Amino acid sequence: MRQILEVEKLATFGGHKDGLYSVVHFDDKGKFYTAGADGFVVEWHLDDPNKGKLIAKVPNTVYSMCPLVEENLLVVGQNGDGIHLLDISSGKELKSLKLTDQAVFGIERFENELFVGTGDGWLYVVDLPTWTITKKVKASEKSIRSVAVDTKRKNVWVGCSDHTIKGYTMQNLSEVRELIGHSNSVFALTVTPDQQFLVSGSRDAHLRVWNLDGFVETQQDIVAHMYTINDVVFRKDGKYFATCSKDKSVKIWRTEDWRLLKVVDKARHAGHGTSVNRLSWVGEDTVISVSDDHSASAWKIKGL
Repeated sequence: MRQILEVEKLATFGGHKDGLYSVVHFDDKGKFYTAGADGFVVEWHLDDPNKGKLIAKVPNTVYSMCPLVEENLLVVGQNGDGIHLLDISSGKELKSLKLTDQAVFGIERFENELFVGTGDGWLYVVDLPTWTITKKVKASEKSIRSVAVDTKRKNVWVGCSDHTIKGYTMQNLSEVRELIGHSNSVFALTVTPDQQFLVSGSRDAHLRVWNLDGFVETQQDIVAHMYTINDVVFRKDGKYFATCSKDKSVKIWRTEDWRLLKVVDKARHAGHGTSVNRLSWVGEDTVISVSDDHSASAWKIKGL
C-alpha cells in the first residue's frame, strides 16, 4: 500500500547570528535547544516560536550537544574548548573539561558515561559523576564526525573522516569491528531503536544500513541525497526516520522497507535555503531541522 504523507511547516525559529550545527529536544512536550557558530545556546518551545531564551553564550562554535534529561542539564561540545556542563534552569556553567584543542563533533550518553568523539580522531569516555576521563582510544588519524551507542550489546560506534566506521566495547574500548563501505567522511551515525541496525550517512550522499546481529554486514546501500548526509534520526518507535543534507532537503523514510516517503524542501514547503545540518524528532509527528541559514524549522508530518 502506498503511503501518502503531507507536510505542514509549523514555525520558523530565528534569532541566531550564524549557522546552526546542533539541535536536541528534552521531552515530547516541545522544549528544544539549538546552537551553532555564534556560540549561543537557545531554548525554544514549539508552541511559542517567537520567544527563544538564551541559556548560555560560549566562546566557540558548538557542533554537538547531549541532553541529560533527568538531571535537567545539557552537555555542550565546543570547537577547541572541550565539553561544558550547563544547568539549563539557571544558565550557569557547572563544569568544563578540555579534552583536546579540536572540535567535539559527537556526544552520546549511556547510563553514567559520555562517549565523546573529537576532531583529532579520539574517542573519550567521561564519567558523569566525577566528570573525569576514564578511557580513550585513537580511532582515526582524521576526525571522528559521529558517535552512536548500541545499548543492547554495550558497544559504541564512531563514524570517521577516513571513510570508516569503527566499533568498540564500552567496557574497555577494545575494537569490535571496522566497517568499510562509504567513500567519504561518515557524518551521521545512529542505532535503530530496536537495536538491530546501525544506520550511517556520509559525505558520499549514501545511506548505509548495517545489521548488528551476528556478522555485521551492509543490508542496504541507498543513494539518499544529492550531497553530504548530515544527520539521521528515528522516531521513538523506530518505524520512521528522517535524514537531512547539504542539498538543503529533509527526507522522511519508512524503516520497514527503507522506502523514501517524502521530501521537504524550499520549493515545495518553504524549507531551508542552505545546508540542513541536524534534526530532532519530537513525539509522533514533528521534526525539527537546523540549517546554515541561521534558523530552525518545525515540520508536522501527517499520515504516518
